[in-house]
Amino acid sequence: MSNKLFISSVMAISTMVFGANYLVSKPVNAVELLDGQKAFESSPRLTRAAATFSNRNNPGAKYQFTIEVPEDAGEALKSVKITQKENSDTVVFKADKTKASLGNSLSGDNIPLTAVEKESKPGDIIVLFDTPVEPGNTVTISIKPKQNPSVDGVYLFGVTAFPTGENSPGLYLGSGQIHITK
Repeated sequence: MSNKLFISSVMAISTMVFGANYLVSKPVNAVELLDGQKAFESSPRLTRAAATFSNRNNPGAKYQFTIEVPEDAGEALKSVKITQKENSDTVVFKADKTKASLGNSLSGDNIPLTAVEKESKPGDIIVLFDTPVEPGNTVTISIKPKQNPSVDGVYLFGVTAFPTGENSPGLYLGSGQIHITK
């Protein structure tokens, strides 16, 4: 079988098995759900995750997560949940030290927060904006851990964005990586 025929066969089978969306990347689109919940029309994007200090046990570190809300999001960003993925050490956050600002760093205008809730599991935190972040804006959230983990490695934090609306489903944006070194 020639290479061209083989590749065409694989693509045809992939399209039949996985659907056309498997081969073509499309933006996430959603409509108002049957129960009245709202969802993003176009997905916000996690564009950056970083630590101000990456050495083990550092009590001065802050973790920053930057999220871009595209113009065509359809809904404003109401809240963000950050969840540490399982690792050899658990980060404990200081909820009262959490901040948010417009832009790609904390040098932008501060965004007032309605609440910062620590979940029942250490390493999880929910940030609620006093005024939702409108489409076309970028927000950076800074979270203060009690200290960096005592074990070096790559720590993953899942980021989920929630649009305005009551009990709206969150949209998982992916995992931000924080590298802890000696």
